[in-house]
Amino acid sequence: MNYIISNNKFISSDEFKLDIEDGLLYGYGVFETILLKEKKLVYLEEHYNRLIKAVNRLKINMDISFEKLSLYLNLYIQKNSLENSILRVTVLKNSDTFDILVTHRENKYKSLKYREGFKMEISEFKRNPNSIISGIKSVNYLENIYALREAKSIGSDEVLFLDCKNYVSEGATSNIFFIKDGVVHTPTKECGLLKGIIREKIIEIIDENKHLELKQGFFSLKKLLEADEVFLTNSIIGIMPVSKIDHTIYDLKKYRITDLLAEELRKN
Repeated sequence: MNYIISNNKFISSDEFKLDIEDGLLYGYGVFETILLKEKKLVYLEEHYNRLIKAVNRLKINMDISFEKLSLYLNLYIQKNSLENSILRVTVLKNSDTFDILVTHRENKYKSLKYREGFKMEISEFKRNPNSIISGIKSVNYLENIYALREAKSIGSDEVLFLDCKNYVSEGATSNIFFIKDGVVHTPTKECGLLKGIIREKIIEIIDENKHLELKQGFFSLKKLLEADEVFLTNSIIGIMPVSKIDHTIYDLKKYRITDLLAEELRKN
């Protein structure tokens, strides 16, 4: 039997109930997805800080400290006998207060996928940098899930969103980087993307390496497709090389800088 945490209580998944309020009815809430590796929560403090920024932006009155959340999650790990998994912390607006839900799922990414790389499709949907949910992990995730399932139905792994001006933005569950002539590029946050935790770690690694150069900006789809290397990042996959975008194929055997950054991230 699996257990979840719902509003400070451990409940069996069979007994779980949630109040019908704004969070559930209208997707008024946020979440964080956290990697559990060898019983350790990876980048927990960074996830907590981003969660706080998101609830403040949406005016959700959540008053859980980092220490309290950390305690809950570690008790949750013990209760469910977890060692390697993916935890999700969901916070939903409930009138003037909040509901919090902790769940988990299996990490299905295997080493073979890193050798093969992700295949991507280009979504018809656009990222809107002026949206209230731009740049946060909103539970209003329909656009992402719909586009991702469409891509997976034809054998791809992820989708690429452009912004309203047709500049490269992000994936459904990932940030995107590409390398051209030895220079690393990634879209600016003004393209309506989520500032992913691993994205920020990669930027730090590049800034600290005098042999690497990073450009953040507005990049056309054409520039991306002409790249020498492309990779995706998020808290679960770390760095995932991209082998195909639409009809453009990339040779993973030539991925020198991607491999270097992946190695540096593993040391982080």
